[in-house]
Amino acid sequence: MSRKMRYLSERKNGDYRYVRDYPTKLLRAIPSHPKQFSKELGLDKSCSDSELLKAMEEATRLYDLRVKTASNSDPNAFSESELKMAVEEVLRQRNLKVGEYAHVPEKQYTEEEWKRAMEHGANIVPDRYDLAEQAIPEVEDVGYAEQRGEKLTFQQQVYVDAWKAVQTAPKFQKKQTMREAWARYVADNKLDTTKGDGKDKQQRFERVLKYTGDFTISQETREDVQDRIQSFIYGKRQDNPSITAQAIKRELREFIAAIRYVPRVDWGDRLKLSGNAFQIPKDEKPVKGRTLSDDELRLFFSTCINKADPKWTALLLMAHAGLGTKEIMRLREDKDLFLDAKYPHVIFRGGDEERSKADSRLRVVPIVIGLEVIKEHLPQTIKWMNSVDKKTPNATLNKRLRALLGKEATTKSHMFRHTWLRLSRRARISEDNKHAIAGWEKGDTNNTVMERVYDIHGYRDDPELLAQLYEDQKEIFSRFIVDASSLSNVIELKR
Repeated sequence: MSRKMRYLSERKNGDYRYVRDYPTKLLRAIPSHPKQFSKELGLDKSCSDSELLKAMEEATRLYDLRVKTASNSDPNAFSESELKMAVEEVLRQRNLKVGEYAHVPEKQYTEEEWKRAMEHGANIVPDRYDLAEQAIPEVEDVGYAEQRGEKLTFQQQVYVDAWKAVQTAPKFQKKQTMREAWARYVADNKLDTTKGDGKDKQQRFERVLKYTGDFTISQETREDVQDRIQSFIYGKRQDNPSITAQAIKRELREFIAAIRYVPRVDWGDRLKLSGNAFQIPKDEKPVKGRTLSDDELRLFFSTCINKADPKWTALLLMAHAGLGTKEIMRLREDKDLFLDAKYPHVIFRGGDEERSKADSRLRVVPIVIGLEVIKEHLPQTIKWMNSVDKKTPNATLNKRLRALLGKEATTKSHMFRHTWLRLSRRARISEDNKHAIAGWEKGDTNNTVMERVYDIHGYRDDPELLAQLYEDQKEIFSRFIVDASSLSNVIELKR
């Protein structure tokens, strides 16, 4: 649904920009002046309303400044914030930033080195001043104007300040608003807030800010910040009395991380959800998935194959290594599925964002039961999971499992992980191969495990390493492969 807002223009690719004609009075007075102001907002139709409103307000301020600058040259007529905005715009247009050349020495040569360089016609290494002048060449004309005793215009003052800005390291703000802190946290952590995990974090941030309002983070505002976060906790509990501590903490985790990221606020590191800083309901023990018996597994595999569809296929794949729905959602059909390989397998590496639950969940999963079912239905499984609300896949799959295996709360997709680990221990497979298929267990700090077993190219150059994983996976499911072999969905490993 397209948004209707004055001066908002949407490009064909969905990107937003601010477009506004300059006043007729200005254009009559200055015929050579551009007729229209245009600014890319850096947002698209997936952005939140608050993000768009803020960007439009900033663009309007810049438009007003352009109009004012065109008709008034006296620096005294402009505020400090207008001067700062004009300097930022000059830097943005030239792809520069504050402190761009601050790391470059003020002088590259001593007087003696300079003389020698001149005598030998050596290539001169520019110093900080040279680079700044190349970036803002207008300062040379400003220098001549000052020599003639002329008063600087506002635009000339903007160039001078921009020239100084690229030479000066940015100063840490002693205080930031919550929105400023969040923007910096998002930028420095390279979060893409338009999709996937980044979008989820942005939505959680907006939900918290709805209760707290924007506020200042500084050395003096610790109690105010804590009170505002507590107001969010209180509000959520009023809206939903049954909300769990885990849900509240999940909403606040990145919000508080952004506060702690603000420099020179020494209480930030002590702002934690644990302890007595906030009144939060007690954590509830999560219901853990149980371990499936052999008879239940036989029934499960038989159902997945005989009633094959995208949803049973999701469960069949999950059973191969205790996988989660988000891992399957992030699969890319053209990059991660190797189902026609000599040893059919799927590589889970977090999709385009390269995000898995943790680094430890990068994994290579050989397919040994129901191969033809997975080949036929997995593409539709991935499409289905990405077309519905993110909570729907788990709820739908758990409903199927409970209809088949019992309605206990412990009957859920997470039980495949416990079951797979039990089967792997029964088969006595190597630790390396166990980690390669299922990911590292919590607390395992052996970061070299994946280096020995993970191949980004799908084992194109080392099929024997994959063969070892495949053989171990067959051993894990050996008693169930025999039952399923009549369906011709099992690939025999031939040496």
